[in-house]
Amino acid sequence: MQRLRQAGIEVARGVFRFGDGHVNWYVIEQEGALTVVDGGMPSHWPALMDWLKKRGRGLDAVRAIVLTHGHADHLGIARRLSDATGRPVHVHPDDEAQAKGAGLHKPPRRIRRNVWKPHAFALTVRWGRAGLFAVPPILHAESYTDGQRLDIPGSPRVIHTPGHSPGSSCLLLGDRDVLITGDALVTLDVVTGRRAVGIMPGTLNDDPAQALDSLTALAGIRATTLLPGHGEPYAESVPTALAAARRHGIDWRTPAAGAHGHTH
Repeated sequence: MQRLRQAGIEVARGVFRFGDGHVNWYVIEQEGALTVVDGGMPSHWPALMDWLKKRGRGLDAVRAIVLTHGHADHLGIARRLSDATGRPVHVHPDDEAQAKGAGLHKPPRRIRRNVWKPHAFALTVRWGRAGLFAVPPILHAESYTDGQRLDIPGSPRVIHTPGHSPGSSCLLLGDRDVLITGDALVTLDVVTGRRAVGIMPGTLNDDPAQALDSLTALAGIRATTLLPGHGEPYAESVPTALAAARRHGIDWRTPAAGAHGHTH
């Protein structure tokens, strides 16, 4: 079983990062109650259980499960966690059908097209071993809307940023200066391994142009820690991140040097 490199590392006040760098998910803690944001891969379940055990907690501490979007590499443990806790999974309505199974296991065109290349092939094997192609769809969903402040631990505010997927959204933890960006902004091209801040490159997005345009929804956000679905945390201001993302554009064709900012 794949062992996680990041298993409950505190990256901001009361915000913990799980994952292997290629795929990240997060736990928000507020007064002992927990919100799990995204679900990584099915193989990540033991990491959550070990973390809870070390803190003397059980699954009853998990009060909410939230998806930034409905792609399989963000759903890994969501169904299992929902079944175990009886909690519904919060997701934007435009991604609910996929999270419930519609096209859930179809790899993006860019990965299918490049699977013969060494990095893309290695990624496919790595994610396959982590359970990507056996991610169970969720059964019980609760919709959220743009601008909604969710009544769950951490009180995240939803910012709808469609393009990577129709329902792709960011979660703002305003009192912690944290923006969980899902795949609206990332710091790693999972196909090539290139590190920079930007939207998911090219056809990893449902609508690349819309993904870039959606960054305008983040323009007024004040946060100093950006937590992406792929890559390292980004410890710069949101305007700095957006400027770098726009320079790289849809396909990350401009140089990455100097554009990544400081990482934790």
